[in-house]
Amino acid sequence: MSRKSAPTLHVEWSPGWVQAVDVATGQTAAGACLCELGPITDGHRHVLVGVGRSLVFLRTLRLPKALPDDLRRILSVQLAQLFPLPPDQLAFDFVQTADHTADGYLTVIGAMRAEDLKQLLGELAQANMTAARILPVSLGAPAVAAHAGSADALLMENSAAGLALDVVQNGVVRFSRVAPGGNEPLAEAERTLAAAGVADLPLVSAGSVALPGARAASGTALGLLHEAPHFGFELAEDRVREAARRAATRTRLAALMMLSALLLVALVWVDRSDARAVVRRGEGAWARQLGKLRSTRTTETARAQKAVAIHTALDRAFAPAQPLSDMMWVVGDHLPAGAWLTGLSIERGKPLQIRGTARTADDVARFVAALGANPRFRDVRLVFANNAKIEETPVVQFNITAVGVGNLPMPAPVKTTGRRAAAPRAPRTPATGGAR
Repeated sequence: MSRKSAPTLHVEWSPGWVQAVDVATGQTAAGACLCELGPITDGHRHVLVGVGRSLVFLRTLRLPKALPDDLRRILSVQLAQLFPLPPDQLAFDFVQTADHTADGYLTVIGAMRAEDLKQLLGELAQANMTAARILPVSLGAPAVAAHAGSADALLMENSAAGLALDVVQNGVVRFSRVAPGGNEPLAEAERTLAAAGVADLPLVSAGSVALPGARAASGTALGLLHEAPHFGFELAEDRVREAARRAATRTRLAALMMLSALLLVALVWVDRSDARAVVRRGEGAWARQLGKLRSTRTTETARAQKAVAIHTALDRAFAPAQPLSDMMWVVGDHLPAGAWLTGLSIERGKPLQIRGTARTADDVARFVAALGANPRFRDVRLVFANNAKIEETPVVQFNITAVGVGNLPMPAPVKTTGRRAAAPRAPRTPATGGAR
């Protein structure tokens, strides 16, 4: 429970004596038990209970920083060494402060007899009240010292059991005791400091205690108990029961979360299935449309290829890359002076056949080289070169082939297969004349 929502009714409890204060109105009451507090309890079902100092064992110890459950396990093992009663007879709790050294963090441990705690819980049940927290009333001493303007102090105030003395250092209560009420307060203060191992501390008086040289506090430990650190006495069986309840709650929550997750998965799956069905229907429609477009594209591509073929054939026919007449003139221009042509065969799409006679073989070689160097021809070859005589004059007869660049054949006409459809016969008309 947060401090803002803490109960306004504070109760200091000891067996046979109870004191209460309403911090909202300032009203106080005292009695032998909770049932005798009177009208101050009207309207208060939740109270903040401070256990009297004479019932509480208070120790400080330095422990490593750890989770509360881990620290509780550590302290459960050490309880027999810290307090004079067996651990099974104690109810304890602790507060780990921010004060730390190489030995660990300063931890305040408080314990009380389990039988006293059961008696307190029984009286609360009889009074129809519940405790928001049950803690040592001495834990309110640091708040009293802080309101008096000091983090270190020896707080002294009167209680039903006698003079209460609380040693506060660095805002933490380190030692607490109750001295007989008739003793000298200053002497008891010296004994308390000596027992706590502290040389000297400022004196702070609270409540009805008035000491010369002491700083007067504006509140009491009981009145400022709501400002105490988080602390709560619980019976071991109640703590186990609460842990089991929290575990059961976590289990139920985990089960509900798992069920919610499964329902969410199912919902998402159904939603995705519906969306997938819509997508599949759309994909089917698009696939059909795409099939039609592809068919149209194939048809148009075939038509375009046919048109390109026709266009290419027309270009070859009417605009050849190299007219046959040009090739004839080029052959004649490259003919050496000592050679002459006897025959020239040029056809569309076929190699040139060049026949001639030369005076020497060198003339033939120069002719072949000249034709081969011309970009208008390729694959220029000398088929044969034979020696002969013309009227006792030696000559060389030669035959050269070459391929004219761009001299492509005309496309072959498309062959029609099958019989031609027979022309329809004219119907015979009957004779109009009759027999004579």
